[in-house]
Amino acid sequence: MDLEWVDRNPVANIRKLKGGSYKAWPAATLEAYEQHCEDHGLSVARTIYELAIGTGQRLGDCVAMKWDGFDGEYMSVVQQKTGAKIDVYCPARLQAYLAGLPRRGKHILAKNATEPLGKRQVQKAVENVREAIGVKDGDDRLVPHGWRYTAAKEMADAGVDIRGIQSVTGHKTLEMAQKYASGADQKKASKRAQQKREQNSDKPGKCETNCETSPVSRGQTKENPENDQ
Repeated sequence: MDLEWVDRNPVANIRKLKGGSYKAWPAATLEAYEQHCEDHGLSVARTIYELAIGTGQRLGDCVAMKWDGFDGEYMSVVQQKTGAKIDVYCPARLQAYLAGLPRRGKHILAKNATEPLGKRQVQKAVENVREAIGVKDGDDRLVPHGWRYTAAKEMADAGVDIRGIQSVTGHKTLEMAQKYASGADQKKASKRAQQKREQNSDKPGKCETNCETSPVSRGQTKENPENDQ
Protein backbone atom coordinates (compact mmCIF):
# COMPACT_ATOMS: atom_id res chain seq x y z
CA MET A 1 0.00 0.00 0.00
CA ASP A 2 2.83 2.41 0.83
CA LEU A 3 4.16 1.93 -2.71
CA GLU A 4 0.64 2.38 -4.10
CA TRP A 5 0.71 -0.97 -5.86
CA VAL A 6 -2.67 -1.82 -4.31
CA ASP A 7 -5.45 0.47 -3.22
CA ARG A 8 -6.69 -1.55 -0.25
CA ASN A 9 -5.17 -3.54 2.57
CA PRO A 10 -5.64 -7.25 1.71
CA VAL A 11 -5.64 -8.24 5.39
CA ALA A 12 -8.09 -5.57 6.53
CA ASN A 13 -10.95 -6.86 8.69
CA ILE A 14 -9.20 -10.19 9.23
CA ARG A 15 -9.13 -10.98 12.92
CA LYS A 16 -5.66 -11.39 14.32
CA LEU A 17 -4.83 -14.91 15.41
CA LYS A 18 -4.52 -15.06 19.16
CA GLY A 19 -1.22 -16.60 20.16
CA GLY A 20 -0.03 -18.10 23.39
CA SER A 21 1.28 -15.69 25.97
CA TYR A 22 4.91 -15.89 26.96
CA LYS A 23 4.66 -16.37 30.67
CA ALA A 24 5.80 -18.83 33.30
CA TRP A 25 3.66 -21.90 33.75
CA PRO A 26 1.84 -22.19 37.11
CA ALA A 27 3.08 -24.94 39.41
CA ALA A 28 -0.18 -26.89 39.12
CA THR A 29 0.10 -26.93 35.33
CA LEU A 30 3.71 -28.11 35.48
CA GLU A 31 2.63 -30.93 37.76
CA ALA A 32 -0.23 -31.86 35.42
CA TYR A 33 2.16 -31.96 32.46
CA GLU A 34 4.62 -34.19 34.32
CA GLN A 35 1.88 -36.52 35.52
CA HIS A 36 0.38 -36.93 32.05
CA CYS A 37 3.79 -37.78 30.60
CA GLU A 38 4.41 -40.30 33.37
CA ASP A 39 0.97 -41.91 33.08
CA HIS A 40 1.30 -42.36 29.32
CA GLY A 41 5.02 -43.05 28.99
CA LEU A 42 5.67 -39.97 26.84
CA SER A 43 9.46 -39.88 26.80
CA VAL A 44 9.93 -37.21 24.12
CA ALA A 45 7.47 -34.76 25.69
CA ARG A 46 8.97 -35.31 29.13
CA THR A 47 12.60 -35.08 28.01
CA ILE A 48 12.20 -31.79 26.14
CA TYR A 49 10.35 -30.44 29.18
CA GLU A 50 13.13 -31.44 31.59
CA LEU A 51 15.81 -29.98 29.32
CA ALA A 52 13.95 -26.70 28.84
CA ILE A 53 13.00 -26.22 32.48
CA GLY A 54 16.38 -27.41 33.74
CA THR A 55 18.61 -25.34 31.46
CA GLY A 56 16.33 -22.38 30.69
CA GLN A 57 17.06 -22.71 26.97
CA ARG A 58 14.84 -22.34 23.91
CA LEU A 59 13.10 -25.41 22.50
CA GLY A 60 15.25 -25.54 19.36
CA ASP A 61 18.44 -25.36 21.40
CA CYS A 62 17.23 -28.19 23.62
CA VAL A 63 16.43 -30.37 20.59
CA ALA A 64 20.02 -29.85 19.38
CA MET A 65 21.66 -30.86 22.68
CA LYS A 66 24.16 -33.70 22.43
CA TRP A 67 25.38 -36.23 24.94
CA ASP A 68 28.98 -35.17 24.45
CA GLY A 69 27.95 -31.64 25.43
CA PHE A 70 26.92 -32.88 28.88
CA ASP A 71 29.73 -33.69 31.30
CA GLY A 72 27.51 -34.77 34.16
CA GLU A 73 27.16 -31.26 35.54
CA TYR A 74 27.25 -28.73 32.70
CA MET A 75 25.43 -28.64 29.38
CA SER A 76 27.22 -26.90 26.51
CA VAL A 77 24.81 -24.94 24.36
CA VAL A 78 25.25 -22.99 21.15
CA GLN A 79 22.20 -20.74 21.02
CA GLN A 80 20.72 -20.79 17.54
CA LYS A 81 19.22 -17.31 17.88
CA THR A 82 22.42 -15.52 18.92
CA GLY A 83 25.22 -17.93 18.05
CA ALA A 84 26.49 -17.59 21.61
CA LYS A 85 28.15 -20.59 23.23
CA ILE A 86 27.38 -20.99 26.91
CA ASP A 87 27.90 -23.68 29.52
CA VAL A 88 24.87 -24.07 31.76
CA TYR A 89 25.04 -25.84 35.10
CA CYS A 90 22.30 -28.46 35.31
CA PRO A 91 20.31 -28.72 38.55
CA ALA A 92 20.43 -32.03 40.43
CA ARG A 93 16.98 -32.96 39.13
CA LEU A 94 18.09 -32.69 35.49
CA GLN A 95 21.35 -34.48 36.21
CA ALA A 96 19.42 -37.40 37.71
CA TYR A 97 16.92 -37.45 34.84
CA LEU A 98 19.66 -37.57 32.20
CA ALA A 99 21.56 -40.24 34.14
CA GLY A 100 18.57 -42.55 33.78
CA LEU A 101 17.85 -41.76 30.14
CA PRO A 102 18.86 -44.31 27.48
CA ARG A 103 21.39 -43.09 24.93
CA ARG A 104 20.14 -43.86 21.44
CA GLY A 105 22.43 -41.60 19.43
CA LYS A 106 24.66 -38.53 19.52
CA HIS A 107 21.72 -36.34 20.52
CA ILE A 108 19.75 -36.54 23.72
CA LEU A 109 16.56 -36.43 21.65
CA ALA A 110 17.80 -38.77 18.95
CA LYS A 111 16.13 -39.64 15.66
CA ASN A 112 18.91 -42.07 14.87
CA ALA A 113 22.61 -42.51 15.66
CA THR A 114 23.64 -39.17 14.18
CA GLU A 115 20.56 -36.94 13.88
CA PRO A 116 18.21 -35.33 16.40
CA LEU A 117 14.46 -35.54 16.23
CA GLY A 118 12.88 -32.85 14.09
CA LYS A 119 11.84 -29.74 15.98
CA ARG A 120 8.29 -30.02 14.64
CA GLN A 121 8.04 -33.62 15.86
CA VAL A 122 9.07 -32.52 19.34
CA GLN A 123 6.65 -29.57 19.24
CA LYS A 124 3.85 -31.95 18.28
CA ALA A 125 4.63 -34.23 21.23
CA VAL A 126 4.40 -31.23 23.56
CA GLU A 127 1.26 -29.98 21.84
CA ASN A 128 -0.50 -33.28 22.47
CA VAL A 129 0.18 -33.03 26.20
CA ARG A 130 -0.89 -29.38 26.28
CA GLU A 131 -4.16 -30.37 24.66
CA ALA A 132 -4.69 -33.22 27.11
CA ILE A 133 -4.21 -30.99 30.17
CA GLY A 134 -6.27 -28.11 28.78
CA VAL A 135 -3.67 -25.45 28.00
CA LYS A 136 -3.49 -25.68 24.20
CA ASP A 137 -6.28 -23.23 23.41
CA GLY A 138 -8.45 -20.56 24.93
CA ASP A 139 -7.80 -18.20 27.81
CA ASP A 140 -5.69 -20.81 29.64
CA ARG A 141 -3.36 -21.34 26.68
CA LEU A 142 0.30 -21.76 27.56
CA VAL A 143 3.20 -22.32 25.18
CA PRO A 144 6.52 -24.17 25.56
CA HIS A 145 8.54 -20.95 25.42
CA GLY A 146 6.94 -20.23 28.78
CA TRP A 147 9.26 -22.85 30.26
CA ARG A 148 12.12 -20.42 29.68
CA TYR A 149 10.18 -17.87 31.68
CA THR A 150 9.53 -20.54 34.32
CA ALA A 151 13.26 -21.17 34.73
CA ALA A 152 14.00 -17.45 35.09
CA LYS A 153 11.14 -16.94 37.52
CA GLU A 154 12.24 -19.88 39.71
CA MET A 155 15.75 -18.45 39.89
CA ALA A 156 14.42 -15.00 40.77
CA ASP A 157 12.17 -16.50 43.45
CA ALA A 158 15.24 -18.24 44.88
CA GLY A 159 17.01 -14.88 45.23
CA VAL A 160 19.26 -15.09 42.18
CA ASP A 161 20.15 -11.64 40.85
CA ILE A 162 19.58 -10.60 37.24
CA ARG A 163 23.19 -11.18 36.20
CA GLY A 164 22.99 -14.70 37.59
CA ILE A 165 19.79 -15.37 35.65
CA GLN A 166 21.42 -13.93 32.52
CA SER A 167 24.33 -16.37 32.91
CA VAL A 168 21.85 -19.26 32.62
CA THR A 169 19.42 -17.98 30.00
CA GLY A 170 22.15 -16.45 27.86
CA HIS A 171 20.27 -13.23 27.20
CA LYS A 172 22.46 -10.54 25.69
CA THR A 173 21.02 -7.76 27.83
CA LEU A 174 20.02 -7.40 31.46
CA GLU A 175 16.74 -5.90 30.26
CA MET A 176 15.73 -9.13 28.53
CA ALA A 177 16.74 -11.21 31.53
CA GLN A 178 14.66 -8.88 33.70
CA LYS A 179 11.68 -9.35 31.38
CA TYR A 180 11.85 -13.12 31.72
CA ALA A 181 12.17 -12.89 35.49
CA SER A 182 9.38 -10.33 35.82
CA GLY A 183 6.90 -12.91 37.10
CA ALA A 184 8.93 -13.50 40.24
CA ASP A 185 7.03 -13.56 43.51
CA GLN A 186 7.34 -10.01 44.84
CA LYS A 187 6.00 -11.02 48.24
CA LYS A 188 8.72 -13.65 48.73
CA ALA A 189 11.35 -11.27 47.38
CA SER A 190 10.38 -8.61 49.92
CA LYS A 191 10.72 -11.15 52.74
CA ARG A 192 14.20 -12.18 51.59
CA ALA A 193 15.26 -8.55 51.28
CA GLN A 194 14.04 -7.63 54.76
CA GLN A 195 15.56 -10.75 56.32
CA LYS A 196 18.94 -9.89 54.78
CA ARG A 197 18.50 -6.38 56.15
CA GLU A 198 17.82 -7.77 59.63
CA GLN A 199 20.79 -10.14 59.44
CA ASN A 200 23.05 -7.25 58.50
CA SER A 201 21.76 -5.08 61.35
CA ASP A 202 22.51 -7.88 63.83
CA LYS A 203 26.21 -7.90 63.00
CA PRO A 204 28.67 -6.54 65.63
CA GLY A 205 28.75 -2.76 65.62
CA LYS A 206 25.21 -2.50 64.25
CA CYS A 207 22.34 -1.07 66.25
CA GLU A 208 20.14 -3.75 67.80
CA THR A 209 16.35 -3.45 67.95
CA ASN A 210 16.51 -2.28 71.58
CA CYS A 211 19.03 0.48 70.98
CA GLU A 212 18.21 4.04 71.91
CA THR A 213 15.96 5.75 69.41
CA SER A 214 16.29 9.38 68.49
CA PRO A 215 14.56 11.83 66.18
CA VAL A 216 17.92 12.40 64.50
CA SER A 217 17.77 11.42 60.85
CA ARG A 218 19.89 8.60 59.33
CA GLY A 219 22.15 11.12 57.63
CA GLN A 220 23.01 12.97 60.83
CA THR A 221 24.98 12.14 63.97
CA LYS A 222 23.91 13.02 67.45
CA GLU A 223 26.17 15.65 68.98
CA ASN A 224 28.10 14.90 72.14
CA PRO A 225 26.43 16.74 75.04
CA GLU A 226 29.90 17.70 76.36
CA ASN A 227 30.41 19.82 73.28
CA ASP A 228 27.49 22.02 74.41
CA GLN A 229 29.40 23.14 77.49
